[in-house]
Amino acid sequence: MNRVLILDSDPETLINLQRVLEDSDIDATITWDCGEASQLVESVPYDLMLIGDHPPDVDAAAVLEALSLRGTCPSVLILTTINSQHKVGYLHRVGATGVIPKRDSFAVLKEVRNVLARKPARKPIRFDQEGLLRAA
Repeated sequence: MNRVLILDSDPETLINLQRVLEDSDIDATITWDCGEASQLVESVPYDLMLIGDHPPDVDAAAVLEALSLRGTCPSVLILTTINSQHKVGYLHRVGATGVIPKRDSFAVLKEVRNVLARKPARKPIRFDQEGLLRAA
């Protein structure tokens, strides 16, 4: 069974997505705490992370950067309420596999299935001193 970790500040989003994923036989763990998410990623091999574009106390890009410091990172989809091409492009550059609308749980499920079907290798993600993504 595939394992997905969902990090978001909205309890309704967390519960809805967990229900939709688990109804589709995907093991979904939810958290609204960035520290807990970091500990979970360290201790459990997740196939995918879903991160809200405004996780508690930090920016989604900061979460991606923190995950990159581990040397490896599961695939990450950003759940967003924004429609800014600049922000979407930036999230892709810092390592997001995709950016999808937060409120459409069936679109999220479809993209989760697509990513899990491809099972991308967990590639190292590294940043240089200026915070720019570089080849690992």
